[in-house]
Amino acid sequence: MTFPVPVVQGVIARRLLVNFRVRPEVLAALLPGPFRPKLVHGFGMAGICLIRLEQVRPRGLPAFVGLSSENAAHRIAVEWT
Repeated sequence: MTFPVPVVQGVIARRLLVNFRVRPEVLAALLPGPFRPKLVHGFGMAGICLIRLEQVRPRGLPAFVGLSSENAAHRIAVEWT
């Protein structure tokens, strides 16, 4: 038996995406095998995404019952064989 995925709605109040270059040896020390940093012009690439969601609720409910959250996600560009 499958259940339908509920539809939610809300507001993305803020989204900030920051990418930066990192020395490859720093990233290599953080990555588990078999991953290695993907290099661009000799540097590894990493980033962080910060996002604030507001009024998140099932579709059809009024905004005042919604929830808010502040979230962060990080990423590192990698390669593996």
